Amino acid sequence: MKPPPIPREIFRAYDIRGRALGADAVLTPDLAFRIALAYAELVDSAERVVVGGDQRPTTPGLQQAAIAGLLDAGLDVVDIGRAPSPLVYWAVARLTQERPTAGLVITASHNLPEDNGIKLLHTDAMPLSPEEIQAVADRVASGAPVAARQGERSLWSPRPTYVRSLAESFRLRRPLRVAVDPGNGVATVTAGPALRAIGCDVIAINDDPEETEPPHPADPQHAANVAQLAQFVADSGADLGFAFDGDGDRLGLVDGRGRRAAPDQVLALLAQDWLAEHPGDAIHVDVKTSQAVFDHIHRLGGQAVLGPVGHSLGKYAMRERGIDFGGEASTHYFYRVDDPPHITDDAVRTACRIAQLASHTPLEPILDAIPRYPISPEVKIACPDDRKQAVSDDIARVARGRWPVDATDGSRIDLSAHAPGAWCVIRASNTTPYLTVIVEARTDEGYESARQLTAEILTGQGLDPAPLLSQPPLE
Repeated sequence: MKPPPIPREIFRAYDIRGRALGADAVLTPDLAFRIALAYAELVDSAERVVVGGDQRPTTPGLQQAAIAGLLDAGLDVVDIGRAPSPLVYWAVARLTQERPTAGLVITASHNLPEDNGIKLLHTDAMPLSPEEIQAVADRVASGAPVAARQGERSLWSPRPTYVRSLAESFRLRRPLRVAVDPGNGVATVTAGPALRAIGCDVIAINDDPEETEPPHPADPQHAANVAQLAQFVADSGADLGFAFDGDGDRLGLVDGRGRRAAPDQVLALLAQDWLAEHPGDAIHVDVKTSQAVFDHIHRLGGQAVLGPVGHSLGKYAMRERGIDFGGEASTHYFYRVDDPPHITDDAVRTACRIAQLASHTPLEPILDAIPRYPISPEVKIACPDDRKQAVSDDIARVARGRWPVDATDGSRIDLSAHAPGAWCVIRASNTTPYLTVIVEARTDEGYESARQLTAEILTGQGLDPAPLLSQPPLE
């Protein structure tokens, strides 16, 4: 019998993600079962798979369906229940030292509650590449067979060992009172316990994963989602605050004055701390990162190395280039960890590192010394999926005739000949029918000049630049 058709649009560049609740759900338990069967064929070096999931109401059903698919494919399953994505990464890296172990996470991160998704990992805890995710989709569409051998399922709670490993890696010089806001996401499992284990007095808001209507999305990239935590820090007298995204791999920071640090500031802060221990190191930054971060890293004697957008592509770029630390504008911060060996974007690990730094020296003067330039948010310019890559490629070709262009991911165009520190990035979104655009310069006048030049580039492709032209720089 021919397999039923699949919704190809949910197989994205970094993971699988789509609506999972209601009559129009596309990510169903049946599809999760079929995805697990197909994935098991692709990771043929694995003998078992760690499976964890977030707090969404659809996660238990999808998680059990995926486990059933893996067992039918002949793989053993280590079910760790409710777990942030980085805890699954850690568990995969730890268990694969004994026996080749892959990983599967049921999560849609910061997406709406009715959505859900699946992250798929190799035995080294690296995510599947965009091409491999499409290969899984192809195998689902054609049908994957059930194996002759049925796998075995076991239960394991890795949290105590994971928390203990963080307590051994980080320690406070003086006590800190730390506010946390997991946004009622699955970071509730590890954030508070880990910060307490390293010596913090933790106070929390929005830390009930059973709450189905949080007051804001669990997405610390955007200032509005950190406003409640900033006020809580100011009111409570906490030394600092941490905001987590829905699956615990992205982090927002609030300083002791109740001020949200922009993601680029956090990256610059972490880079400064890293370079103090690893002088001259290369640091991975994505193409959307502020020039202020580049300037700060270079001023400290480090090397800022441009890489592509996206947590999976960033990890692969770091591995290929031998880079041990990096970050990106979406609040992912990456580390190469030795025990167990893997590259991770673990927001709880990053929070522990920042807390340790803050216990040695106040963060506020460090953040104040990091330059801030007028920069736009990520602006979306509508462009059909079947055109966006060709348009992006043509922009790179045309722009090279006038300016220096870095084509690591789309076009990061150097406009500094027109205004100090001016640049723009124009790239095809990996997941939506848009081009995404960011503009920056060192002054307000330069920002306006860069914005007008970028609008001309877009107009030259028949695109409407109005969303960019109406956008003032971020505060």
